[in-house]
Amino acid sequence: MIELVFVRHGETDSNKTHTIQGHLDTPLSEVGLVQAARVGESLKNDTFHMALSSDLKRAKSTGEAICSANPSLDNLELLEVLRERCFGDLEGKPYEAMVEALKGKNSSEKSDWGPPNGETGPMFRTRVEKFIKVLGEKSRDLKQDVPVVLVTSHGGFIRDFNFTLVEKYKCKMPGKEGEYGRIAPNTGVSRYRMSFNEEGGLVSVECTQLYNKDHLAGLSITEPKLYGL
Repeated sequence: MIELVFVRHGETDSNKTHTIQGHLDTPLSEVGLVQAARVGESLKNDTFHMALSSDLKRAKSTGEAICSANPSLDNLELLEVLRERCFGDLEGKPYEAMVEALKGKNSSEKSDWGPPNGETGPMFRTRVEKFIKVLGEKSRDLKQDVPVVLVTSHGGFIRDFNFTLVEKYKCKMPGKEGEYGRIAPNTGVSRYRMSFNEEGGLVSVECTQLYNKDHLAGLSITEPKLYGL
């Protein structure tokens, strides 16, 4: 069994303006840097045994802020599999462009859809599943009874991760029904207890904390938007 601490990256200027990012390599904004420092401070007394991050700057910088505040961490491993969903030709465009692209589509069509030169829903979910497999394989090398793994990634990735855990692995979720389907606030913290078999396959999982943002008290927060997917 492992404990997974999953953190969304800090705010970017694109988050604030509701601009579609996807694989665009956007840096943290001034507010995002403060948020990253705050979440690092809130997690400084946690003992971690491995740290993984998306290789995009906004997630990497957030992971580095947590690592620099935490004496148990001296290495952050970057994984492309943890990137946000690629939105292809829509990247860099306003949120409304996504709404327009999805207009008239039913829920099944939205689930399967992908923008030109981007990932379809099934492609993205396959990548989320790949990460779960990678996590299981990497956790086999950890010798602690219940190792703790830090991961920094993106709002859409964490959301689809949650959907996969609930729909495929019957994961129990805290909070109101369907709460896990929201986008995590910037630097929101979620925790999971996950059991893997010897091959690295996920056997059981429970979410024990969802999108915690207590460390952001007193800060102005830009609420994330759902793209309608």
